[in-house]
Amino acid sequence: MATVNRAKESLRKEQQEQRQASRGKGRDAELDEALKGTFPASDPVASQTATKPGAKKRAH
Repeated sequence: MATVNRAKESLRKEQQEQRQASRGKGRDAELDEALKGTFPASDPVASQTATKPGAKKRAH
């Protein structure tokens, strides 16, 4: 008797839904959508300020 693995079934269902949703879209649209979902993490804040090499330090 075969048992049903709910995790596998859920994964298969999700993959099928993603394939159906992406059929009408091109690869660029899929990439744009994926990047939008990771926006804050994909563009971290710089920890240093940009300077030109050899530039003099400013007096405060």
